[in-house]
Amino acid sequence: MLESPANDVVTAHFSRYEAFVTDLEKWLGQRADRFHWYYNVSRVAIIILGVLVPSLSTGLFGEKGKEVAPFAALAIAVLVSLDGLLKPGENWRHFRSYQLALQRSKRIFESRRSGLELEADSDKRHQKGLALYREFVSEIEQLLEHEAKLFFERRVQQLTAANEETK
Repeated sequence: MLESPANDVVTAHFSRYEAFVTDLEKWLGQRADRFHWYYNVSRVAIIILGVLVPSLSTGLFGEKGKEVAPFAALAIAVLVSLDGLLKPGENWRHFRSYQLALQRSKRIFESRRSGLELEADSDKRHQKGLALYREFVSEIEQLLEHEAKLFFERRVQQLTAANEETK
């Protein structure tokens, strides 16, 4: 790129934007990992407790087992209710797909940026680099807008469904 104070400002801005995208990608990955863990643990606990309740209630583990059976059943009800309320499976898929979309955009951008090195004319390389960054920022911002819209639409649908169920 051409060396000038204006170019330094633009380069610094794009560096900050790339850092923002990287931080966002990490944040989404952490959320996806957390919800995936919640989802898997709740499913395993529900299965184990679901198998355990009949064994406890039939006396397979003696009288103590029969006394514990209602508490195991209550734990199942709590886990299923929390799953319905918090929807860790849906949240896990949402955050992971969003993270993967960001990774894809970054890979494409990096591939195109590396192709700029083939341009011999530094002015053309600079102009193509600016156009590439503008395209990258536009694509990321469209993705952010789309995902935010989907997130809030899903929340409104959940609230509407919950209100209809209580009627």
